[in-house]
Amino acid sequence: MVQWWSKPVIVETRKTGARLVISNAERATEYLLDEWPTLEAGQAYQSAKKALLDAHEEKIDAEKAREAFIAALKEGDIYIFDE
Repeated sequence: MVQWWSKPVIVETRKTGARLVISNAERATEYLLDEWPTLEAGQAYQSAKKALLDAHEEKIDAEKAREAFIAALKEGDIYIFDE
């Protein structure tokens, strides 16, 4: 089941200035596992991975997974656009 967020997260892609809109936990999981632009996988990354997978299984609220995802983006120094 898709876990939609109340507000999307907009990140810069590997192409400078290009944006990617992530609106749900499932898409964030794909981004985290397959498109993560840094080689670093720190504590926030690991926490976000677990939170996103837990949200997919409806073990936690999607908004908590969103917060964990944003923390991982910040840890990875991935630019987040304001809407």
